[in-house]
Amino acid sequence: MKRTFRIKTGFMVVSFMTLLFWTNLSYSVSAESTDANGNTDQQVSAKNSIEQLNEEAALLYRHALENDIEEVRGSILRISKGLEHISFEGQTTVEGIHALSETIVEVKEAAVRVKSDDASLQQASAKLRLAADSLANPAKPLWLQYYKIVKNDIDALSTAADQQLSSAIIASRYALLEEHYETIRPAAMIRREPYEIAQLDAWLSHTKGLTAAKQIDIAQLKSMIAHGEELVNQLFGREKDESAFVPFVQGPNRRAAGLLITSIIIAALSYAGYRKYRAQQQGIFPFRR
Repeated sequence: MKRTFRIKTGFMVVSFMTLLFWTNLSYSVSAESTDANGNTDQQVSAKNSIEQLNEEAALLYRHALENDIEEVRGSILRISKGLEHISFEGQTTVEGIHALSETIVEVKEAAVRVKSDDASLQQASAKLRLAADSLANPAKPLWLQYYKIVKNDIDALSTAADQQLSSAIIASRYALLEEHYETIRPAAMIRREPYEIAQLDAWLSHTKGLTAAKQIDIAQLKSMIAHGEELVNQLFGREKDESAFVPFVQGPNRRAAGLLITSIIIAALSYAGYRKYRAQQQGIFPFRR
């Protein structure tokens, strides 16, 4: 009778744990569904607003290339108004938002100058175009296509240092590198960690000091260039390998998976206990020395 009672009790525990698992799983799925429905409208609205921003930035860049100042001013006005209604939650960091805002201000300032500077306006517009695209296309942003350009700039600077060319040539090659980096910086800030941008900023500042010196320290410049190549590769994701291991569970389903695993273990142990009980009832006993 005692054994029968223990078996029944064991089955009740297993049944209770199984019921508990499915109850929690159902609750988890229901909660996720509710949250998803509640956030769907906001996500769609934010996505549409960002796409509109990207399209307007592309138009603005085209107008800047055509030197159509009135159209540029109209575009920047629409971008500024549209920016007020965009939710950046989950889209980028605070630093990324700040970089985008600074770029918009830069375009405004370039567009309202009495004597319009075409080059300045075009560069500012290109920065905004790349930044808006980086926000709208996180998987394959346009600024990543600048890798070859920046890499060529570093190679040219490295060649100038190796050949010990004049200070003026070395300084001019650094200036071209800096210009290209500044063009993509806001877009990179939107998608990369702030420390990655800070590292490159510090590297550029130090390298600029070396190239601006009357007597350039070639050995130190070469060392800095080698370090800069590593930072650029890191920025463009050229040294980041995809992990060979994928987590068993991601996000909010971890709780459900944990309950599932627990239920399986309890069921297995209970079944093993039941088999042992049946063997004893049938007169089959495990051999012990």
